[in-house]
Amino acid sequence: MPQDNLDRLKRLSRLLYGFSYALIVVLVVVGVVLAVMVAVDATVVCDLYPGIARDPALVSAPVGFASVALAWISLGLMIHAIVCLMRMFALFGDGRVFDPQAAFWMRRAGITLFILAIYSTFGRTLTILLLSLANPAGERQLSIGFEGVQLLSVFVAGVFVLVAHALVIGGEIERENRSIV
Repeated sequence: MPQDNLDRLKRLSRLLYGFSYALIVVLVVVGVVLAVMVAVDATVVCDLYPGIARDPALVSAPVGFASVALAWISLGLMIHAIVCLMRMFALFGDGRVFDPQAAFWMRRAGITLFILAIYSTFGRTLTILLLSLANPAGERQLSIGFEGVQLLSVFVAGVFVLVAHALVIGGEIERENRSIV
């Protein structure tokens, strides 16, 4: 690999590492703000899902906190995927592109994104069900559906796993070349 390309990769990896760190901070702050808002007024959750709860005043604090807990699971999965990518960026930043650990962390990020895509469908379904429990009989809702973002997440997760496998193969070729020379 030419040194210019490696230097560019190192700079970009360091930049993405810093961006990832900032993104984690933003996600944690958003999660804490949401939790505080629900602690003050549980009906805030109804604003995120308009039209689900017939009477937002009937949404109890436990339902609000359960909804926040479901949101925190998504946030936790996002943070885990970002941390995996940060570890990969750190290795790339050190010039260790074909290190087996880089492939490991990329694969783990891909698997986490796949789990997040599946969970987001069911997490949203459970949140809608929780918010509509206080509705009169016949007005409770159970809504399951896939959106384009979830399908894109599954696709990106597959690409991450594929590229991780390519990194493993690249590492094997690099080690073989070193043994020959």
